[in-house]
Amino acid sequence: MPVALPSPSELLVTLAEPTRLRILNCLAASPLFVSDLQVILGQPQSTVSRHLKVLRSLHLVDDTQIAQFVLYRLARLSGPRERLVKAVLDGIHHEERFKAERHRARDRARSHARRHRREDGTAKTSTR
Repeated sequence: MPVALPSPSELLVTLAEPTRLRILNCLAASPLFVSDLQVILGQPQSTVSRHLKVLRSLHLVDDTQIAQFVLYRLARLSGPRERLVKAVLDGIHHEERFKAERHRARDRARSHARRHRREDGTAKTSTR
């Protein structure tokens, strides 16, 4: 059965909510766990989860279960929805607050990757 996609006006109303816009901004930088978003946004888990649920229901965010955790990422969009979300994210790209949150999102994702490599024993040893 085909999935009913939100209208452009529904997307704009969803993106107009500040916490949802901040979440999408962070996920545009890197896939993240709820705990990462909590730290970056300074919001409680229940708030972040509630907004992620709305974003998932409109097919803007995808999730992947990893053990007891869930990794969130921007959904692959196409057509007018992709252009609309991209335009909104491009519009906030240079604002300092959003830029800082994207940097924190990338840093947290990189720290997960480094920690995962160390736990797997696949970290490269330095020759310095």
